Amino acid sequence: MRLGIRRKLIGTLMLVGLFPLVISLIVIMGGGAAMQLSGIRKTYIGMANDSATELTSRVRSELRHITYIARLPETQQFVREQNRMREDAGPIKRAAGTSIPEADGASLEMDRQWGGLSEKGPALVNILQNTLAKRLRLISEIDGQLRQMLVTNAAGELIAADTKSGDFFQADETWWKESFNGGLGQTYVSSLVIDPTTGKPCLELCVPIYDAEGGKGPMRVIGIIKDKLDVTWLTFAVYDMPKAMAGASGQLVDVDAGKTIYASETSAIVGESLEFFLAHRTNPHVSIPRLLLGDIILGSSLVEFDAESSPEFANAKLPHWAVLVSRSSSEAMIDIYRLAAIGALIGFALIVVLFILGIAISNREIIMPILRLREATAAVGRGELNVRLLSENLEDTTFRRDELGDLAKDFDEMTRQLQKNVNQLARSNEAKRRFMELAGHELRTPVTYILGVCQLAQRQLVQEVHELTVAAQQPVVGAKTTGTVGTALGKIAIKTLRLAHIIDNLLKLVGNDQFTTRLSKAPVDLRALVLQVTADYRPFLAERKQKLVLDVAENIPALDGDRDKLEDVLNNLLSNAIRFSPDGGVVRVALHKVVGDMVEILVEDSGPGIKEDELANLFEPFYTGTDILHHHSGEMEYGSKGLGLGLAVVRRFVELHGGVVRAHLISEGSRTGTQFQILLPVTREDMDTGARPMQAGG
Repeated sequence: MRLGIRRKLIGTLMLVGLFPLVISLIVIMGGGAAMQLSGIRKTYIGMANDSATELTSRVRSELRHITYIARLPETQQFVREQNRMREDAGPIKRAAGTSIPEADGASLEMDRQWGGLSEKGPALVNILQNTLAKRLRLISEIDGQLRQMLVTNAAGELIAADTKSGDFFQADETWWKESFNGGLGQTYVSSLVIDPTTGKPCLELCVPIYDAEGGKGPMRVIGIIKDKLDVTWLTFAVYDMPKAMAGASGQLVDVDAGKTIYASETSAIVGESLEFFLAHRTNPHVSIPRLLLGDIILGSSLVEFDAESSPEFANAKLPHWAVLVSRSSSEAMIDIYRLAAIGALIGFALIVVLFILGIAISNREIIMPILRLREATAAVGRGELNVRLLSENLEDTTFRRDELGDLAKDFDEMTRQLQKNVNQLARSNEAKRRFMELAGHELRTPVTYILGVCQLAQRQLVQEVHELTVAAQQPVVGAKTTGTVGTALGKIAIKTLRLAHIIDNLLKLVGNDQFTTRLSKAPVDLRALVLQVTADYRPFLAERKQKLVLDVAENIPALDGDRDKLEDVLNNLLSNAIRFSPDGGVVRVALHKVVGDMVEILVEDSGPGIKEDELANLFEPFYTGTDILHHHSGEMEYGSKGLGLGLAVVRRFVELHGGVVRAHLISEGSRTGTQFQILLPVTREDMDTGARPMQAGG
């Protein structure tokens, strides 16, 4: 596909201007978005760390309070007394192979009646109104948290509580077993559990109560204190995160259970964040490219219970929690994207304006001058040599004082000089034509006279010798001299005839130099013309012992043309073929009808052939090849050359008929020579002297 200068210039502007601007805008916007996303993610990570630290602090503080109560001498004394009373009632029943207590008959009966017992009844008063129960109730009243605190004895039976619990016997509960730990005791913090009484999620913090009496040896677990807290106690920090983080979702995750303990809101992002965190715990952060494509911004932090820095966590079974702060990147970046869209729109508009301005300037300063240069060049190619780009009086509005302006000045100077040279050449050609025409006409008269005188003198000399011989009845003295004179006169006549032929060709070329030359048109039988011309040259072929091969087709249509000029064409080609074929060689002449309304004439010699570098100039007037000294020494001498007018006449006459002539070098094995091909139209309505001829060429 051909690309014009305007398209190339637009492409160049886009390549060096538009594309870099667009790419820069994309890089700036993408880089800004990436930085913003990175900043948001760092903020979320920081908030997750702060929340995890806060949760650790809350658990530590609560365990510290419970541990403090468990270590009070009064608490230990109260629990010892309750255990002693339980032992007086009967031995504690243990599960087979374990140290876990089992409910006996009294405990089972108490559990069965528990739901119907009144808090003012003696059984519950002993549990809810004793000194330890009052101390537990005081703790709940002081901090205002939703909680339930209770204490059991070594048999797992309830001995003190701030409120009525769900049942009496606690040794069959998971929390009790974990904290009792086979009698060794351990601090236990549960994960999310559902309170059977309220149906709400809660957390259980349990601390064993040891018997401080006895002195040396391992301490014995005599009871367990449990603090059951509403889940909101643990999630206040998570609950406040969305307010601090403008729409982010905060959640507390139990890593071992693989579920969310608490979420600040219910949305799809909560489940997606949990799934992603659990699947990528080693590196739970989404890459920036994925965030740019609309993934989740995730900040996470594990809740660390460090036993070294906090003695409350020593010898404790603690849950594995993690705090997740997440938000869809598309939501988090909506303001940034909106700002980026506005910036992109402004940038794109600026780019378009600058691009249009660049196109307008380039069109005015570059394209328009080039188009005018092209139009002026095309006009000069058509022969309009008076075309000028710059006005001599008025300042031109297309060309500036730049390289294109200098080129326009050089173009105008070139056309002036070219017009001057063409005019000089035309005058020179006219003078040459007139000289040749005058010289030809002036030479024709004396040459004709000399030829006539020689022929007349030769005839008279022969006649006189004949008469004297007849009269004397014997050879006349001086007859030898007479014969020598007759031979000389014959040679003079031959050379004079050759000179007359040269003058005729010269006048033909001069007379047909203009396209306005008129043809004497009439129907021409090409087949008959070819046969006639070849018949005229048979004596010359016989003299050189050459063979003529004719290939003339039948039914060749008549040609509307000038018979005399076509005969001159054949005469020149056939004489050249005879002259440049060696003695005993072959001359071929063919006439055929080719595709369309064209006939083909071929004239071929069997000589050495014309050199390749001479074919281009073969039809130029006066061109005789590189050997300019080998001219005619006889009428049909092998290899002799003329003045280089014959082929020029051939081309001119063929072109006047709307045809074309070509020369081809033959080199096929042992066959060599030169072939001349003529193509002539046999039906042309526009064939006259004003028609443009076909171009000669390969």
